[in-house]
Amino acid sequence: MTLEMEIKDLLVFSDSNLLVHQTFKEWITRDSNILPYHCSLLELANKFRSLEFWHIPRVRNVFADALATLSSMIQHLDELVIEPIQIHLQEKPAHCLIVEKSFDGRPWYNDIKEFLKTGSYPPGADTTAKSFLRKLSSKFFLNEEVVYKRTSDLGLLRCVDEDEAEYLMKEVHSGVCGSHMNGHLLAKKIMRTGYFWLTMEHDCVVFVRKCVKCQLHGDVMRTPPTELHSMTAP
Repeated sequence: MTLEMEIKDLLVFSDSNLLVHQTFKEWITRDSNILPYHCSLLELANKFRSLEFWHIPRVRNVFADALATLSSMIQHLDELVIEPIQIHLQEKPAHCLIVEKSFDGRPWYNDIKEFLKTGSYPPGADTTAKSFLRKLSSKFFLNEEVVYKRTSDLGLLRCVDEDEAEYLMKEVHSGVCGSHMNGHLLAKKIMRTGYFWLTMEHDCVVFVRKCVKCQLHGDVMRTPPTELHSMTAP
């Protein structure tokens, strides 16, 4: 493409240190699969008046990789057309479906409950937060003062707060009928029981890791099949 545009001076940036050194003939190309490409590159290099290769670290080339991937997904009828790409830089990181612990005594579903009841938004919510709350609330159902989570099979799971979630994990995991299952199975069993909270799978995994009986009687990985005995060197 650069030859068709009659470009004589070219500066190439590459995150491959191997490619740069092989192009300058500082390193020898030994791979038989790469050798034809290397010879073709040297032939093309002779067609330029000046050609330089600069190496940049791969961590600083992420943006260029993203642009290359984006350009490979777009097909133009005219190959010489170059359309500008508008890029917006966010001042703050974006978070999606992140629920933080509330220190004012309200449950995590309080904003969803108020929106389903009165259609009001939290104070200080911007346009993005309001749109996200509307989409999230469509997956919940309010019956008087109880909030339920809609499931894909048209079922309803009662939403619980932090204290109820802690009690449920304790009873289902190590209660009378508890079998000390792992965190993922614990979350699924609680959902089959009819309860839900947004971070239940992560909370169940953390809860199982802190269980003393699971640490003492659980399967220990990478243990020898027989008892080890000390040996002395001759």
